[in-house]
Amino acid sequence: MNILVITQLYPQPDDSGDNKPTRTVEYFAKEWVKSGNKVIVAHCPSRFPFLFYLIPPQIKNKLAGATSNIFPPLSSRKKLIREEFGIKVYRFPMIKVFPGNGYSAEMMEKQANEIFECLKKEGFEPDLVVGHFANPSTELTAILAEKYKAKSSIVFHHDCTEVNIEKYRIKENIKKIGAIGARSVIEAEDIRRRLGLLNTPFICYSGAPNDAVQCAKKVCDKQEFSEGIRHIYVGSLIKRKHLDVVIRAFLKNSGLKDTLTVVGGGPEEESLHKLAHSLNAGKRVVFTGRIPRDEVLKKMSEAQVFTLISDGETFGMVYIEAMLQGCLTIASKGGGFDGLIKDGVNGFICEPGNQTELENVYMRIATMSTEQRNKIGQAAIDTAIHYSEREVAERYLTDILENQR
Repeated sequence: MNILVITQLYPQPDDSGDNKPTRTVEYFAKEWVKSGNKVIVAHCPSRFPFLFYLIPPQIKNKLAGATSNIFPPLSSRKKLIREEFGIKVYRFPMIKVFPGNGYSAEMMEKQANEIFECLKKEGFEPDLVVGHFANPSTELTAILAEKYKAKSSIVFHHDCTEVNIEKYRIKENIKKIGAIGARSVIEAEDIRRRLGLLNTPFICYSGAPNDAVQCAKKVCDKQEFSEGIRHIYVGSLIKRKHLDVVIRAFLKNSGLKDTLTVVGGGPEEESLHKLAHSLNAGKRVVFTGRIPRDEVLKKMSEAQVFTLISDGETFGMVYIEAMLQGCLTIASKGGGFDGLIKDGVNGFICEPGNQTELENVYMRIATMSTEQRNKIGQAAIDTAIHYSEREVAERYLTDILENQR
């Protein structure tokens, strides 16, 4: 099958800074190629006026941390053609004066025609057009799927909001798209209601690396907790992740032998170091910075509790990786793991950024027996082993084809 993927965010060799784009779409494309499909990616990032790129890096990093926006490098204004993992990737930057603005219908038609002409030169006619993120993918997917009489799908990433529905002409364009997906159960129901759909969108989950699933613990054999509870956080150090709340809750409710390992880097790193110091954390809170993935997995295997309670958290693979290691995983309420993690059964759910609620979760864990903790850890493993990149990508493609309207 020939698959055209249209996305606003896609990793590129010239990415820079701490807040890099998610690799989620790339993982799907790689697995589809491995399964014998031919995939071309149309990466359509925003291209801002030249002066935008002259903002000092320190300011851009602070803005990125505060707003969770991706601030692209100057080189991203240029078109790019490359091939990696058997995937042909075209970068087609789209001119935008201000972040958050929509594109005119005329600009969308022009962009669609440019993609069409490139595919024509490739001799590539898609059987399926897949879009990710509301803008510009919804409208481009609708236009190109109609041009090719192809099956189609759009997956929203918590961006099908009331404001975006009008700004990006989503209701108008969704009528021309075959299947609609969301990144969580809660988001799917919200999209159904907002768009007045007859059927609830399918769920497009992320997957953990295949090797991580293959090497996952089969039995939760976490050690006795008599030597303290080993907590871990893995992720970007940006405001919406609420790591400051995690540090405060941990230090307020932990014993002297308990530890919290913070893995990752980002614009909030300096302020978080200062916070830990001001709370007299000493050696109980350890910052590793960015480390290779194999070391991350090793630290997860040694840890017992994993916490990530950020705002707008979709189905992040880091949750699955923690669960594969039998960690007691605390995920964001209302995020991508609602419906997959059942509180107190295979993990815990906590309101994003709610310190009191997180403290209560930590107290629950602290008062459990080792047997109870290991039972939850085992349930986490049993859930996560079904979410490898391979399985998830296959399920995603099946859902697209079975949900064509």
